[in-house]
This record gives sequence, structure tokens and C-alpha cells, in this order.
Amino acid sequence: MMTENEIGQVQVERVDDIPVIYGLLEKMGIRAIIDEVIEPHGNWTGLSPGWLISIWLVHILTEHNHCMDRVQEWVSERLQTLRRLSGQRLTGLDFTDDRLAICLRLLSQDAAWRAIEAKLGGRLIRVYRLNGKRIRLDATTKTVNHDPDNHTLFKVGKAKNGLYETQYKLMVASLDPLGLSLVVDVLPGNRADDPLYLPCYRQVKQILPEKGLLIVGDSKMSALPTRGVIVGDDDHYLTPLAHLKDEPALLTELLTPWIGREDELELIFLPEDIPEEGEPDPERAIARGFVVERSREVEVAGQQVSWTERLLVIQSFAYADSSQKSLQRRLEKAEAALTALTPAPGRGKRQIRDEGTLLAAIKGVEKKYRVQGLFEYDYQPEVSERQVRAYGHKPARIERTVRYQLTVTRNETAIAEAEFQAGWRIYATNAPAEQLTLSEAILAYRDQYIEENIFRRLSGKILSISPLYVQRDDHAKGLFHLLTLGGRLLALGDYTAKQALAQDKAELAGIYPGNPKRSTATPTTERMLAAFDNINLLLVPVAGHFRCQVTPLTAVQQRILELLGLPTTLYTDLAA
Repeated sequence: MMTENEIGQVQVERVDDIPVIYGLLEKMGIRAIIDEVIEPHGNWTGLSPGWLISIWLVHILTEHNHCMDRVQEWVSERLQTLRRLSGQRLTGLDFTDDRLAICLRLLSQDAAWRAIEAKLGGRLIRVYRLNGKRIRLDATTKTVNHDPDNHTLFKVGKAKNGLYETQYKLMVASLDPLGLSLVVDVLPGNRADDPLYLPCYRQVKQILPEKGLLIVGDSKMSALPTRGVIVGDDDHYLTPLAHLKDEPALLTELLTPWIGREDELELIFLPEDIPEEGEPDPERAIARGFVVERSREVEVAGQQVSWTERLLVIQSFAYADSSQKSLQRRLEKAEAALTALTPAPGRGKRQIRDEGTLLAAIKGVEKKYRVQGLFEYDYQPEVSERQVRAYGHKPARIERTVRYQLTVTRNETAIAEAEFQAGWRIYATNAPAEQLTLSEAILAYRDQYIEENIFRRLSGKILSISPLYVQRDDHAKGLFHLLTLGGRLLALGDYTAKQALAQDKAELAGIYPGNPKRSTATPTTERMLAAFDNINLLLVPVAGHFRCQVTPLTAVQQRILELLGLPTTLYTDLAA
């Protein structure tokens, strides 16, 4: 029945993509999991935290705004739509700032969040039939304008741009091949990255306890104790070595036996460049490399862990070309700077008068342009004398002036060696060759950008984590957790649509504004949601009830629902 203030009023509610988002959230089971884990205070009344958080996520994903003060009004303007979807007699007062803030505090509690992630990760792998054999670990930082002296979460640390800024840190474990976040840690911005990998890995093992996982991470994961823990758990790792920091002579040692034998190196191709029959065209190769083995040993929890490690030594042709061009530019700039250290005598031409100053200046130029050992030097002091007449109490004398003249020549042998070493990188893995070949390992690491999808989305239009308006640390931490739930929904939407289109060997058209014929086999959830625009629910009061009508779905919208595995009744039932 209608309320008194609804009698006699014709209402129009914007529906748009709300049913799609609601359907995906229900399919993921987020509401049920939150209510299973979180028990609110005994005085809590009204909608449960699971319902509040789910409807708030719908608001965030459809309105692209995470501010708490916008939700109550938004809900009030869509009461019939939300009631019919949820089956709950919700009101705008259920979504006041205070109640949403309580939800953030509940989500910020580590024990509750870990339990939610564990249950959600297990459900998603089961419901979506995901292959949980490859996990990627990565960290990022986000800058804020908060006062670091008044916060434990927002601290001054080194940002991606090399500057020191007030920031917080996100450590994420994602599931391949869809970039679905399984574990998210929110940490102070001054924490170092290296120690964050093991706690994140151990949380993954709570979700995926089976053995034989492949853990992929960047060079900060290559610490020997970290590798030892992964081996001790009967899992595998794949990581580039930070050899310049830990083993600076390792690359030269590995490459020396291959000088003059470059034709024997294994070529690596993209899958699409490998023909079904015959050999691939060598001109299509993207890299070349070789494999060596060595023994590793480290103490883990009081026990010695030993294993055989494979070093995959790879030269990317594109990286080598850019590195060699960069080397030539640095050589030219360094040579000009070195020559300018000892200019010809003249007005305003400052001269170097002693050997120590000259050597320090040379070292400074080499360090600035990273050309140590690539130049040879010959420097000679030039002494000039002039007769000075007696003046006043000063006797006549001979005044000597010393200036150094530097001659710079390139060390062609060292430069040739540097050019040969350009573009090489060492990857380490304990996975056996039959499980992870050289090509498979490199192609697996090339997909590292998938891990960054969650970071891109948190900075993008829909989740829009910046600017951050909340001031309390627990509110901020809870909000970050909430937004990563939205990121999981977007990643699953990508994956589900891509798999459905691949199965049909088809593409989706009609989601690109201004170009309706353009199609894609990998549509993003953002573009698919944007296709549900200008869908309205018309409510006409008749004899104490609403007579309802919803905007008919287009063929493109029906196709998107089909790809996402959602029923059209999400829309048609609104008019029931």
C-alpha cells in the first residue's frame, strides 16, 4: 500500500544500471557474507550492515561518488526501485551519515575484514569456477592531503614520483587471469614494501590452502627469506631479481659465456605469432634468453629450506633498443659535461686548479649520467708564469697559475659490453621446466599489468578514491576496504563477459558512444554499465496502489545482461 504522501503523486525514478549492479552484488554474495561475519551492536535497528553496505556500493558504482552525505538523498529518490529489488522496506533514514560511518568502522576491523575476504574469495572461486593457481602480489601508494602528525595511517613516505609525500599504502593479492583482488592490506604510507609480501601471501593461503600455487611479484618479492617461505609451503614463485642491489656482478657472470654465441639463445614469441604448423618467424620474436640452475638455502622458522632455483636470463628486444638509445644519449651528455670541466682560458671561464677537485667533478658527472667505466681520461696540469713587479712592501716575484686540461675518450670495449648487457633481466623461479617453460614464465610476468587494474580503478572515475574526504583513520581504512569490494565487482564483470563472448566466438557492439558499430571481445564493466542509461521507472497511483512501467530494454542491454549471467527480470519485475 502507498503512504499518505505518496497518494495522488506520479513518480519517476531513475533506474539506469542499479539492477545490474545489485544483481552482480547478490551473485557475489557480499551482503550475506557481511551479515554472517559482522554482528552489530545489540541496540542496532533497521537494515542490517550487509544491506546497508550493499546498497551503498550500488550508490558508489552508479553515482561514482563515495561521500556519505549523498547516500540518504539518493536512496530517498529511488525508494520504489530499491525496495522492489531488495524486498526490504528500506527508507532514506537507514542511510544517514552516522549509520554509514558505523559500517566503515566495522569494515576497518582487521579480524572481520579477513573473515569477509576469506569467505568472499572462496565463494567467488567456487561460483565463477575460477582457476586459483596463479596469484600476483603488488603494492602501491596513494597521496592524501591529511596531516601526518595527527594520523597513524597517513604518513610521509617515498611516493612513485620519487618525492616524499603524505600517503597510505595498499598491498594487494590478485587472482589471474582476471585481476580479481583476493587480499587487500591497508597500511601506513611510511612502511617499506619488502616486508609486506609474506603477510599478504599467508592470507592468500587461508583462502587457497592447496599446494602448487604460482606466486608472481616484482623485484621487491625477491628477498631470499620470502622465496624460502614460499618454497617451504610447497608453492612456486616467479620474480625478477634485484641483482644490482644484492648480486651486482651476477648478470655479467651469467652473460660472459654467451658472448659470441647469441645465435644459440632461445627466442620467445607471443602466442599469436606461433603458427599451428612449422616454425615461427624469427623476426617476430619479442625476446631471447637462456636458463641456468643454482642451489639456494635459507632458514625459515628455525628450519633449513633448500631447493634448486632456475634463473631465467631474458633480453627483451624492445627494452634493449630503448636502453641502448638511452645509453647513447647519456654518453653524449656526459661527454659534453666532462669536456666542459676544463674550458679554454677566457673571461668568465672557471678553471679547475687542483687534481682532487678535478677527480671529484669527473666522478660527479659519471654518477649523474650513469656512465661509470665508459670513458678514459688523460689530464695534465698547465703551469703559466708571469713576472710581478715590486709594489709597496711586497718584493718582485714570479706568480705561477695552474689549470688542468682534461682529454676525454670513449672506452669502446666497455661501451660495447654495456650495449650487449642492455635490456637483460634475471627472473628467478623454483617451478620445474615442465610446469613453467622459459616462454611461459616471461609471458606470465608480462601480464603483471593485470594486477594494477584495481589500482587504476581506485584512481578512476567510478570508484574515485581521490580526493579523500574522511578524516578518521578507521573510517578511511573501512572506506578503502569498501571500494575494493567494488573493484572486485568490476573485475568479475570484465571476466564474465569476456568468457561468455569467447565461448560464443562473438564480440559486443553498441557500447561505444558515437560509434555504435564498433565491437570488442573484451568489454569493460564500466562501458557495459554506461549502456544502461536513461532507464526510468514510472509509478502512477491508482486506487491505493502503484501502476508501474519501466523503460523497455534495448537489444544491447539484454545482451549485456546475458553476458553477465543476470536475468532480465531484474528490470521487468520492477513493473510487477
